[in-house]
Amino acid sequence: MNDLSFWTCPPETAVRSSNSDEYLITLLDPPRPESTAELPPHDHVRARAFAEAFPTVDAVLEELPPLPASEALHAETLSDLDLITIGCWGAVTRISDPALATYDAGMDPVLRQVRALHERYPSALIVGSAAPDFGETHTEDVICLPDGLTLFASGFPAYESPWFVDGDPRTVLNALGIDLADLTDEDREYLYLDEEPHLTNWGMLGELVLEHCGRRLRTGLEMSVFRVRHTEDYTSMMEEMWMWSR
Repeated sequence: MNDLSFWTCPPETAVRSSNSDEYLITLLDPPRPESTAELPPHDHVRARAFAEAFPTVDAVLEELPPLPASEALHAETLSDLDLITIGCWGAVTRISDPALATYDAGMDPVLRQVRALHERYPSALIVGSAAPDFGETHTEDVICLPDGLTLFASGFPAYESPWFVDGDPRTVLNALGIDLADLTDEDREYLYLDEEPHLTNWGMLGELVLEHCGRRLRTGLEMSVFRVRHTEDYTSMMEEMWMWSR
């Protein structure tokens, strides 16, 4: 531990590389079904305020040069795990934070943060997804509607069990006016909603919901990059998750 972080190892310590590096939460406030409106430029001030208030973050230490919204950061060392990205494009806010990829010991960090965000943004549609892959992929996906109706799915796609699913995907889709009959064959190919949970691509379901409700990312959009000090609890969990051996 030092003044900049709660890590117990040096910041240059190598971490296990995740093959997907996906750990995102997106808010649409308010959701705008079937909207084709072009998103406005990134709001750097709002992004910093969002970072400072995010529950996994103890403090924002530094703002780095922005990145295109289409890019992703990949962690190779502990220091890389201190980097988060946030895009604020009008009604759309998206955060990528490695702290969301901590599923050990029964943790559901995506669900926990989505619930916290719902308290702060009750009129927002919130979709969260984490799919860390350290040899075997574990997924955690959440869709939370403004009225609080929530779909949560968590498990290992390579195995039939154990899986935990809370909520009915069809109820969520119906509430958003999404008719499965209107989906493309490609979309339906990954949404086996009447089959075992491991056969459904829950992350793709969340993406479908976001696109339907107004998240239309365009070329030229930027996002902020912050170096943060994660809270002591989340830092400890990240060390357990990302370190080669503990």
